[in-house]
Amino acid sequence: MDDLTPRLEKILTAVIEYHVDTGKPVGSRFLCQYGDLGVSASTVRGELARLEQLGFLNHPHTSAGRVPTDKGYRFYVDTAAREKRGRRQVSVPPAGELEGEIEDALRVSAGLLARATGLLALVSAPSQDSTAIEHVEVLQLHPEMVVVVVITGSGGIAKKLVVFEQAVDPGLVNWARSYLNEALLGLELGSRRVMMRLDEPGLDDVERDFLKALSPAFSGKADGARGLYLEGVSGFFSRLEADGSPAVRSLMELLDRQEEIIKLLGTAISEHQVYLRIGREMPAAEMRGCSLVAANYGVAHRNLGTVGVLGPTRMDYPEVIGNVEHTARTLSRLVEEIYN
Repeated sequence: MDDLTPRLEKILTAVIEYHVDTGKPVGSRFLCQYGDLGVSASTVRGELARLEQLGFLNHPHTSAGRVPTDKGYRFYVDTAAREKRGRRQVSVPPAGELEGEIEDALRVSAGLLARATGLLALVSAPSQDSTAIEHVEVLQLHPEMVVVVVITGSGGIAKKLVVFEQAVDPGLVNWARSYLNEALLGLELGSRRVMMRLDEPGLDDVERDFLKALSPAFSGKADGARGLYLEGVSGFFSRLEADGSPAVRSLMELLDRQEEIIKLLGTAISEHQVYLRIGREMPAAEMRGCSLVAANYGVAHRNLGTVGVLGPTRMDYPEVIGNVEHTARTLSRLVEEIYN
């Protein structure tokens, strides 16, 4: 990346932030009046020309001002925006407002993020590619009522509520929890090996009958959240139209092919920091007038899904990045609670 002098960097930052706020090209007169640069107008014009020559700014033919290029936004995000992001207060509510089932939390998160940014919020659900059993919880809700919760390695959840005719011995519930976590860890949900472990020859009749009653929880796939939660479509397209984007129609068609959006978010799943693609960095041609900011949520050292915001390249990057990171952290805390 080109090295910029402090003055060039200050001018570029001023142009970007004013353009993001107003959508208008920025001229030397405005920068001299409000940019706090302490140099003459002729010097500012020369620096603007230099930034354009380096590819950070573009000069619309119908205006005397400049607008940022994708390269300009990238430089801003990687330098000046970092400090501003650290100081910015994000507006996504705390984890308490996301309590409940994981599906509800993902849906609510997308809605909150769309309202906070005014852009298109995307939240991908945990992948169901793996159904290996990671943890089993057996809880006695009432003397005759037991619930089994099975969590898979990809974040899927299978639940079964079992009601018995007579009160269940709490000691039997505790034994079943220990036995199931030892016997089934790493086995595929619904597999023959799982069913065999539930009918081991060494079990006594009481244990075997109890596990038989619980067995429906292990017989099929997890019902964990799947797919994509998407909010803020109208605000997103309003922004694109306001910016005169030629890609509005193709993007509307893309939203009907959600598997492609899930695939796009999937490219970020291995990242441990914010995933950011600006304009021409976007993999799909119809998205190259947009930017994607994404971050992953998950447990420990494993990412389960992705939170993202799709918007025009003219977006408030520090605020959007802060909101996306905050939402991802909130969801991570929630799924940690489910696992634990």
